[in-house]
Amino acid sequence: MNKIREEKISRAAICCALSFVGGFVFSGTSKGGIASFTDISLVGALRLPMAASAFAGAIIRCIVTDSVGSCIVKLFAMAIILIAKMFSEFFVKPVGSGFATAAAVVLAGSGISALIGDFPEKLLFYAFYGAISGVTAYSASSLITELSTAKIFDFKERRGYMAAVVYIVATASICSLQLPYINIGIILISTITLCAAYFLGGSGGVICGALGASGAFLASAEIGLTAAILPTAGLLAGFIGRKKLLITAFVYALSCLLLNILMVDSYSFEALAGVLCGVGSFLVIAPQLAEKRLFIHIGDNESYSDESAVQKKFLSDVLEAVRCDSGKISAALNALQRKDASANDYKNSICGVCYRRGICEASQWEISGELIPVVPDDCIRRKEAADEFERLFRLRTAQRLMKLRFSAERRFLSEQFRIISDIILDTASGNGLHYSRSLAARIENALNLHKISFVRVMAGYTPNERITAEIYFASGEIGESSERICGILSDTLSVRLHSSASVSSVNEVKIGIYQPAQYDLQIHSASICAAGYGICGDSSAVFSDSTGVRYIVLSDGMGSGKNAAVDSHMVIGMFKRLVCSGMPPTSAVRIVNSVMVSKSREESFATLDCIMVSLDDCMLTSVKSGAAPTIIRRGSDVIKISSPVFPIGIIEEAELFVSEQKLSEGDIVIMFSDGITENAYLYIKELLLRDGDIRDIVTEITAKAEVFNPGVRADDVTVIGMKIVRS
Repeated sequence: MNKIREEKISRAAICCALSFVGGFVFSGTSKGGIASFTDISLVGALRLPMAASAFAGAIIRCIVTDSVGSCIVKLFAMAIILIAKMFSEFFVKPVGSGFATAAAVVLAGSGISALIGDFPEKLLFYAFYGAISGVTAYSASSLITELSTAKIFDFKERRGYMAAVVYIVATASICSLQLPYINIGIILISTITLCAAYFLGGSGGVICGALGASGAFLASAEIGLTAAILPTAGLLAGFIGRKKLLITAFVYALSCLLLNILMVDSYSFEALAGVLCGVGSFLVIAPQLAEKRLFIHIGDNESYSDESAVQKKFLSDVLEAVRCDSGKISAALNALQRKDASANDYKNSICGVCYRRGICEASQWEISGELIPVVPDDCIRRKEAADEFERLFRLRTAQRLMKLRFSAERRFLSEQFRIISDIILDTASGNGLHYSRSLAARIENALNLHKISFVRVMAGYTPNERITAEIYFASGEIGESSERICGILSDTLSVRLHSSASVSSVNEVKIGIYQPAQYDLQIHSASICAAGYGICGDSSAVFSDSTGVRYIVLSDGMGSGKNAAVDSHMVIGMFKRLVCSGMPPTSAVRIVNSVMVSKSREESFATLDCIMVSLDDCMLTSVKSGAAPTIIRRGSDVIKISSPVFPIGIIEEAELFVSEQKLSEGDIVIMFSDGITENAYLYIKELLLRDGDIRDIVTEITAKAEVFNPGVRADDVTVIGMKIVRS
């Protein structure tokens, strides 16, 4: 423990020292002859201790160079940013950092301009200055946050744009530093361009070289002209790719030398020295980057399947597994089409062979809707007619029953089509995850290092920048427990990770890994069996999916005892399996309802009460099917969520009640089965308003359940309480 604490202290000290150096260096840079805003953006992007160190470095640089007066606007803006970060956590986040930086520049510039009397003239300048510095601070803060959590750079879509902004601003500032015989900016651009050409090919070399040259032009036209040859050199070096490290470096250096001679009027020793130093730093850095997978790696023989298609295939396998475990949902029936006999058919079967057929009048025959025959009094075949009508009556009744059965099966089939449609729609809409192939490659390397066999790995980030991964194994071939695998990956990624509930399909087993959110749940439950039964008919489960969303599920089987326990346990097990496979809860409830309806001819049903909590923003989603109400204490208010719908397994089309509630830290949720009657709700409200321990609240409600239930026949009682706390 002491070693870990010492490592954290040393890491923080190194970060503060680097921030101090950054503030000291960037405070003396410029862009196009105007003082650079890079030091302001640096203070805005960093957390409070590092931001204070960068501010200290900027102050010392101004004191040493006797430029406090000319940098007073920047120093004032950095001071405003630090004050904002001290008083609000919002300004530490990327969006808040960008907003605070832009506002601080405008306020500082306007205030100083007003003091010296040129406020109107400088307002537009400082607004533009603040907007650029704010965007830079936001981009840098986002990249720093990602690097601190994932330890990788994944330049895809939005992250690529942010990295480009930071790269251009940083190279522009560094290129403006005046050192004898060498330019540090050219070294930086050459190093990054070579790394991009080596790992990503010619396109990566061209893009990074062009962005670096853009930053060099912002510093000065002379430096920009020198750096203009670097994109072409990056393109040529990219053709070599990852085949040979030394050959790639040699091609780049030779290309820069020849282009420098051909395209620049005067020979630039400064540019050549910067290129050679960049090549040297590339030879040192590239092996480390290859080992740590800090860049997106696209190998020659690697192929990545479509992530969405993989998920849909696995979901299909899980549905097949549920079908096999539960038996056939609906047996295929023969298309038995029998035409109902008409009144004439009934008459012909009796009168067709009778010699008095012409004598009897047809109007004397009547066939009512209920098949009660009226036969002429003088009919010589009255007994045969009665027997025939009895037989036809039974046949007609059987046909009606068959029609009702067909009608029920048609409704059942219609429900299946709706379920499939909803599943496809939900999976096609996406889950907001950003998949990272480089992160998946790091996980694969860690598993291979520990000789753990797997089929494939999918990894990425949630919308809140948390790591999530799904590891697929062949059925029966998991070499380690999920806790062990989670520990290995936590050490590899240097991030605390948790494992979610595993789920199996026909051919594979999936284990989910996720980085915990900023909130967590304190959960406690208690149960009491009904009098005369040794087994509680209620079942419950608490689990998380691969993104860290927490599920609390409670099911109350019909009646009490063993049969009720079997039904509720089956409902919980199937629901958990489907949800952990990636199916939305509402679709999972409909699948479970279909299985319960068709599993046997005997009446069998159970309630389902599901609470789904997104621990990033404390958004609670309640899905109920015939379940008892849920009591929520939100702040100082107590609300009740009830659902007037049928339980699972009664009708073919599942009835669902869905409700969403925005909660916050300290809020409490109480779930219970039908053993808790409405008489206890007022008492539960009083307990929640006292703000006691969640364990004591659940225990007290369970103990008093019999007091508030005056019925002759007691029911099983299950109470689950949860409280939102900081992770």
